[in-house]
This record gives sequence, structure tokens and C-alpha cells, in this order.
Amino acid sequence: MNGRFRLATSLLCVIVAGCATTPWHAILTKPGIGTTPVAKTAKHTVPQHIDNSELTAEPKRDSQSGVQLTAYTSDLSEQATVLPDSRETFLGAETSLDDLIAFALANNPEIKAIHMQAHALEARVPQVRALDDPMLMTTTFLEPIQTAAGPQDVILNLSQKVPWFGKRDLRGEIACREAQATFARMAAAQLSVVEQVKLAYYELYFVDRAIAVDKELEGRMEDVITIAESKYRTAREKTGLETVLQAEVELFQLQTLLIQMEQAKVKAHARLAKALHAPRGTTLDVVPAIPETDVPRSAEVLVAMIDRCQPNLEAVRRQRLGDQSAIALAQKNYYPDVTVGVNYYGIGSTGLSPVATGDDAFSLLVGVNLPIYREKLDAGVREAQFRAARTAQQYDALWDDVRAEVHTQHAQAIEDDRIAQILEENIIPKSQEALDLSFEAYRVDRITFQQLIENYKTLLRHRIEYHRRLAQRAQAIATLERAVGCAITTWPIDPEAVAAEAGDLD
Repeated sequence: MNGRFRLATSLLCVIVAGCATTPWHAILTKPGIGTTPVAKTAKHTVPQHIDNSELTAEPKRDSQSGVQLTAYTSDLSEQATVLPDSRETFLGAETSLDDLIAFALANNPEIKAIHMQAHALEARVPQVRALDDPMLMTTTFLEPIQTAAGPQDVILNLSQKVPWFGKRDLRGEIACREAQATFARMAAAQLSVVEQVKLAYYELYFVDRAIAVDKELEGRMEDVITIAESKYRTAREKTGLETVLQAEVELFQLQTLLIQMEQAKVKAHARLAKALHAPRGTTLDVVPAIPETDVPRSAEVLVAMIDRCQPNLEAVRRQRLGDQSAIALAQKNYYPDVTVGVNYYGIGSTGLSPVATGDDAFSLLVGVNLPIYREKLDAGVREAQFRAARTAQQYDALWDDVRAEVHTQHAQAIEDDRIAQILEENIIPKSQEALDLSFEAYRVDRITFQQLIENYKTLLRHRIEYHRRLAQRAQAIATLERAVGCAITTWPIDPEAVAAEAGDLD
């Protein structure tokens, strides 16, 4: 009997160990796992911006995916800037936009929360692929059951449930896809944070420049008042006191505008501090500047880049792959799971029979569940199929939204770029020249005071509008980068090549 017990135990251990010790990360080596079968692998990368190494269940082992997911690294441990131990942080005039972005990415709580969620989902993969715990049961008789070999004292049962072939792999694939989708959403959250930092930064730029223009032209208005007072003293019959008062009112209105701009600067600082998630005591003395960048002339080039770069689309693609695995898993529920085990019967040595041996007994156990309730199983398959269809529709809707946003923001950037160019090259120089000439013309009474004031207001309005257009163009580019998913002004390949390959990415 002992030989048969050892044989049965060995067989059970082989079955359990063979299922339980399969490395869960082996699913990453299968076709379509750890690579991207939906979108074409990119031939060109932007290594200074893009890193999708965490989009696999094992980010440190599987780094072969060619799909570019984010304009900034998704590994928080690689961020260059972290909060110092001091409660006060100084972000001064030497702080660049890249420094602010690194600061925000390293300290944003939303990104950290998604990062932890992604790793939590990643940790589910080995759990869902593991076997259920084996069952060890014992039966003790209140009254011994007599047998020819002797009385039965105890029964021990050791059993293990083994899912049907392929179920565990499919469960692992579903969990892996969910983790990958969450890593992609983390990349999208990073892009959103970068966008918010840039929007606040460029708003601060506009306010700073508007204040500078206001203060510069305030001196010209004081000159107007001086000329009006001089004309009033020397020629009251031509220039009345109302002209001097009107000039002073214009100066007061300019001071009112300055107050509004100064308070707008406070608000811009608050928005920037929020985007940075700056701690209490942080001093923001940033002097913003707008980089020299060219707006891509074709929106279709940007649309062609979406499939390569947009992390939200990649997240839905990963979810679609998980939905296909879920359908396959639901279809495998039509097959039974197998339970294997071994029973041990403890036999006493004091049997009633004169030939009682007292030898223990053993038996093998094999059982299956009976998937006979077809209505339940059919409903499970339909549920998985409807979920997959829902995800497909979500992908199409998201694609439409992103494409529309790209076209809208590109049109806005082109508009701001062209208007700013006209303002800089034509309107502002001519308005400046007209105002300079107006001062001399007003002194000799060749133009009226109202004409002088109108020329002054025109120059002020155009100079402020110029900086507004520069800021809006930069903000539109920032939003475009978030929508596209990568840096659009430093794409290192020929835009015509991107457009030519657009059809291959569908």
C-alpha cells in the first residue's frame, strides 16, 4: 500500500506543479503580447521625449514595443526634479519651462496615483493565473467502521482543481492588458499635466508682456498731458481745460488697465502653482519666454502621428485586446474544469476478522464540473462580445474627438501665427510711426487731440494683441501636443514621410 500511496502522491504533485509553476510572464512572449499588433510599428522614434517601457506586464524585461505613447517618460523614478526636504522651494528667473515640466511630473499626485494603480493591476497577473489553493480534508469517524482489514479510523483527502486548458493564460492576458492600458492612461495624465503647465506658463508670459507695454506707454501718455497743459497755457482759445482733463482720464484708464493686469498675473501664478502641485511656501518668480517654434503647416501630418503617439488610443487598443481574450475565456467555460486528488484511509490494527492486516488504503480521485446550464454560458459569451463591441465604439468615438481637436487647435495655431507675423512686421511699426508723427502734428495743431489719443490707443491695442497672439499660438501648440501625444515641433523625420504612411496606420 505504501508504494501505491507514493505513486498517487507523486502523480498529484506532478499535475499541480506543472500548472502552478508556469511563469506568468510567459504570455508576454506570445504573438500580440508585449508587442502591438493593432498599430504598425513605428520606424522612427523620438527618444528624447517618448518612452513606453511600462506598457508591458514586465516593463523592465519587455521593451520592444514600437508604438510611441507619450511625449515624456512614464517612469517616475527617472524624473530629474524632486521636491527638496525644505518646506520652501524657489523657482526663479533662471527656471526654464523644461524645469517646470520636470518639477510637475515628479510631484503630481494624479500621475503617482495612476502609477500605483497600474502596478497594482500588474500584480494581479500572477494572481489570476495561479491555481486555486489545494483542498486538504479529513473525515474522522465517531464510531469506527469495521472492515475485513480492520476498523477505519480516519480519511484524509488532498485535491486540486485544475482549470481547462488555456483558461489561466487567458486570465493572465486579460489582467496584463488591463495593466498595460492603465500605464497608457498614466502617459495621458502626464501629457495633460504638461499641457496645464504650458498653458499657465504662456498665460503668465502674456500678462508680463502686457504689463511691460502698459508701463512703457504710460510715459507717452504723460507726454501727451504735458503737451496739452502747455497748449492750454499758451493758447487757451484753441485748447481748453477739457483737453487736459481728458488726457488725465486716459492716463487713469491706463493705470486701471495696469491694475487689472497685475491681478491677472497673480491669478496666472496661482494656476501655474496648481499645475506644478507646488507645496506651501513655494516662491514663483518665473520669467516666462516663448520658444521659437514653427507650426506644422499640415494638420494631416499631425493626424498621421496620432496612431503612433496618442496614449489614450493605445489604452483602448490594449483594452480591445483584453476584450478578445475575455471572449475566448467565456467560450472555454463550455468545457469542464478537472479536480484531481488522492484519498488516504487510516485502518486500525484490531479488526474483527482473524485475517485482519491493518494495512492503510489509498485511492485516486478525478472529477469534473458539469457545464450543463447553457443559458448561463451563452449569456457570458454575449456579455463579453457586447463589451468588446462597446470598446470598439469607444475607440472610434475617441479617434473622432482627437482628430477634431487636432484640426481645431491647428487652425487656431495657424491663425495666431499669421496674425502675430502681420502685427510684428507691418501693423505695429506703422502704428508706432503714426504715433510718433502725431506728437509733432499735435504740437503744431495739424491734428486734433482726439486723433492723437486714437493713435495712442491703436498702438497700445496692437502691441498687447501681438503678445496675446504669441501666447495663444504657444498654448495651441501645447494642446496639440497633448492631443497628438508627442512633441510636434521636434519630430525628427520628414513630415511627408509621415503623411505617406498615414494609410498604413489605419
